[in-house]
Amino acid sequence: MKKNIQSIRSRLLIFLSIPLSIFTIILFVYIYLLVNKKVNDFFDNTLFATGKSLENHIGIKNAVLNVDLTYFDIDLLASNTDGLIFYSIVTQDNNILLVGHKNLLKHNLLGKKNKLFYNTTYLGLNLRAASFRTSIVSSSKIHVATITVAESIEGRVSTINDILSSLFIIMATVIFFTIIISLIAVKKGLYPLYLLQKLIMKRDSRDLEEVHFDAPKELEEILMSINILLKRSRDNIEYIEHFNSDVSHQLRTPLSEIKVKLELIYNKEDRKFIQLMKLVNSMSHITEQLLLYAKTNPTTINLNRFKRINLSKFCKSYSLKIATKVYSKGFEFAYEESSEDVFIYSDIIMLDSMLDNIINNALYYARDENNQPMGTITLSLQKHHNTLWLKIKDKGKGLDKEQLKHIFDRFYRVDSSKVGSGLGLSIVKQIALLHHAKVEARSEDGLEVSILFPFKNK
Repeated sequence: MKKNIQSIRSRLLIFLSIPLSIFTIILFVYIYLLVNKKVNDFFDNTLFATGKSLENHIGIKNAVLNVDLTYFDIDLLASNTDGLIFYSIVTQDNNILLVGHKNLLKHNLLGKKNKLFYNTTYLGLNLRAASFRTSIVSSSKIHVATITVAESIEGRVSTINDILSSLFIIMATVIFFTIIISLIAVKKGLYPLYLLQKLIMKRDSRDLEEVHFDAPKELEEILMSINILLKRSRDNIEYIEHFNSDVSHQLRTPLSEIKVKLELIYNKEDRKFIQLMKLVNSMSHITEQLLLYAKTNPTTINLNRFKRINLSKFCKSYSLKIATKVYSKGFEFAYEESSEDVFIYSDIIMLDSMLDNIINNALYYARDENNQPMGTITLSLQKHHNTLWLKIKDKGKGLDKEQLKHIFDRFYRVDSSKVGSGLGLSIVKQIALLHHAKVEARSEDGLEVSILFPFKNK
């Protein structure tokens, strides 16, 4: 079972995004806490300064504490632009409210402290309060008062939210551009790999020439390894081609010698001679087919052998050559040529072998119960849009659907009672694949085998 392995691009993006996300969260929490502290400190200091301004209005009159606060000052303390201001001045000795809002001071919170900032609730409002003690010496007597100034927290909350919103927009913008830059950087960094992949994907699966491009240092070793593998593959193909040629020669020679010796030893009318020659011919045919099958293997073929040929002229020339053989077997032969010249890249020997196998199959099977030839074998070349149809049709008994499914399989024979290699149409399919062509068969008033070549008007 194939594992779902992440791509390098995904890994790089994950390795970049996870630390960035963690860092962003930590930074945002730190900024949030810092902004809260700084803004609260600023408002607390402002609140304390407001309370200190009230000290200037406290005095001694008739040996008791007195507050001289004008209406203008009271209005200034009554409200601000973002919320409400509350204040009170209370004597410490007898807890008398000199001026301001009653019960604003929280004695239990202040205790013995001289200064305190705290959150409180007053008249249903959430307030931030500052309470501190001030003292005045008069006639050797110390008079102590507690000043409390409180404000509603809308102003500081609004300020904090505004700062955090601005920072959030800035951070979001920075993160967005960081992600974009990371994506571009990853893409640029992986571009040599994409280029290598593109160069390889553009090639035919049998194109084994070395890959060359300006690879960065990190890819030089990989590129070198790929080219070494390609060279080894080319060497293996060359070795297999030589091996096939050697085997072909070494097998054909003794079979030819056997034929000659049989002709010298036996009379051609002798039954043993006929049987032995039939066996030798069968061995020769199977040998030729096996060698041809090996030579046309897509993984061992050298595509440099393919040349641009005029398929129309080739089919016409082939028809003139094969017609004699077809007539000699008792069949009629017809050729339907294309109305225009069409060209493909191919190897003439392979095309010959492909057509030979189809026609030999027709000569072998298109016979009646008495082994008599049936009708005409027709070769035709037609162009339909971007496809070339090369067809060979006989007038035999045809095949059923189950047989049509398997006629291109290796070693499959329609009639097992007949002698044959079972490789003929398998070789046809293999040669067709070398040309990026499709092979089809249909049975309608005989058997029709079609080779569909892709065609580009170039």
